[in-house]
Amino acid sequence: MKKGGLFKTLRVIVVLGIALVIAVVLVIMRPKAERRVPVDKGLLVEVLTAETEDVEMVVETFGTVAPRESLKLVAQVPGQIVDISPAFKEGRFVEKSKRLIQIDPRSYRLAVERRAVQIKQAEAELKRLKQEVVNLKARIKIATSDVKLAKNEYLRLKKLIDRKVIAQSQLDKTEQAYLASRERLQTLENQMALVIGPQKEQLMAARDMAKVMHAEALLDLERSGIVAPFDGWVLQKAVEVGQHVNVGQQLGQIYSAGELDIEVQVPAKDFGWFPEDMGQKTPISADVVFNNGGSKKTWNGRVARIKAMMDQRTRTLPMVIEVDDNPGSKQAKGQLRLRPGMFVTVLIKGKKIQDVFVLPRYLVYPGNVVYTVKDKTLKSNRVKILRGYKDTVVIEDGLAPGDLIIKSPLSSPVDGMRVRIRSEDG
Repeated sequence: MKKGGLFKTLRVIVVLGIALVIAVVLVIMRPKAERRVPVDKGLLVEVLTAETEDVEMVVETFGTVAPRESLKLVAQVPGQIVDISPAFKEGRFVEKSKRLIQIDPRSYRLAVERRAVQIKQAEAELKRLKQEVVNLKARIKIATSDVKLAKNEYLRLKKLIDRKVIAQSQLDKTEQAYLASRERLQTLENQMALVIGPQKEQLMAARDMAKVMHAEALLDLERSGIVAPFDGWVLQKAVEVGQHVNVGQQLGQIYSAGELDIEVQVPAKDFGWFPEDMGQKTPISADVVFNNGGSKKTWNGRVARIKAMMDQRTRTLPMVIEVDDNPGSKQAKGQLRLRPGMFVTVLIKGKKIQDVFVLPRYLVYPGNVVYTVKDKTLKSNRVKILRGYKDTVVIEDGLAPGDLIIKSPLSSPVDGMRVRIRSEDG
């Protein structure tokens, strides 16, 4: 064997010997294993502290906004539309007493003038009749004197005829004159009776009728202009300038600004959350919420009235919610205004319940059980749920203030099992 190969072999043997020695030393010097009993530290959980609070029972319903006072504008007189206000357009605001539509008023003005002339004519006839009465009274006075004189003359001659001083023919002529004067007086008195009675009443009736027709003509003239009876918003415009309209034809529709109603249906199970004297001595407020693509706007409302009859099909009670939106056009500019037809959420604020617990719904397990931590062990608490609302429950019994309620999910909870609170472990 060559010297180089021998040298390599000896080096490998030395290295292996040293490694073997080191291994033997490590085995001899290794520490002895200690037997330890495993310690159960318990399930790591998160908790929240139970606290009582006063809760307002809110009943959530839905409804569609409707105008409280809506008015259809109709033509009360026929004619051609000669003018329409620029404000009379769908969606525009109109002010009270502002003229919206004008029907051609010329023929109605002429009718007013014609009736006024008829009144003057009737009054002139009454004045003539009054003067005629004065004249008749004067003639009757003269005729009365004439009758008296004729009678006296007749009686005087009658005495003379008894003494045969005058002829019978002279007495007859005097008697005829006396009778003629009485006839003239009777004629005048009859004429006076006719003038003061039927003729006067007829002329007064004609004058009164002329006044009635004049008032009617004025009313027709007034009706030729359609004005807004209140501050409101235009829902519909149905006419144009130049169009001829007839009596009863619809011209448009407006509704009173700021006065809107929402009819909602409240389930029978929610009646208990309202005061017994609701709507009488106890006003009930409500929030009206409109969700506009994720952006919500809220208006203040109130329960105005409860309808008398329950819906037999759905077993719900209809309620009317009143909402007073911004009534003026200036306030409404640039704002999301509550409008008829909007579908909204109505949150009716019911009774206040004191000293109850409000928990997330997921903390209540089947059988109405809530798990708590007591003395580092798990404890089950059977609770009495007053109400479940959306993702929360209202608990009135079964918990005490300060109880540590387990928030962490539990798969197989057992009373008495050890638990650790995460906050204690950092």
